Amino acid sequence: MAGNQRQSERESTEALQGAARRSAEQATRTMTDATERTARAGAEAIRRNAENISSHWRTNSEAANRLAGRSMERLSRVFGISGDAVRQTMQRSSGNLQALVEGTTIVAGGLQNVAEEWMRFAQSRVEANLDHFDDLMGCRTMQDCLALQTEIARANLEALLQSVRRAAELSTHVADEAMRKIGEAPLAPQ
Repeated sequence: MAGNQRQSERESTEALQGAARRSAEQATRTMTDATERTARAGAEAIRRNAENISSHWRTNSEAANRLAGRSMERLSRVFGISGDAVRQTMQRSSGNLQALVEGTTIVAGGLQNVAEEWMRFAQSRVEANLDHFDDLMGCRTMQDCLALQTEIARANLEALLQSVRRAAELSTHVADEAMRKIGEAPLAPQ
């Protein structure tokens, strides 16, 4: 009789664990799908923003060049500056604006790359944590569960630090490239 009761308790426990596992797997799949959709939407929004920034800079640069041209013509008449000096000043100003536009475009693209790195990190952590789920469900003792949880936390921290390093490297490369581009043109007429 005691054997039948233990068998019944074991079957009930296994049934509950199975139901909990299925429920948790379904919740995890739902969360994974939502995370992936959010990551894709975030990357797309960043891409659109980078395109918009670049477009606005180009449009404003063209308008600024036209305005500067008209202003320089008027100033040359007022101050009696020669045509060559005006032309040189306009070329420098145009070069400066072009360098700013290109630098900003580089930064916008770099920000998109950094955001994509964070999206990859988030997706990889969700996938890795899903892989650990079955292991957690298989724990028989509290000690096993705690040991596994600390291993998972450590792996997540290591992955975070690696992702931070990659994002920092991307940011440094973008900053160096933007500075190089801006430095190609003098920032002020001489």
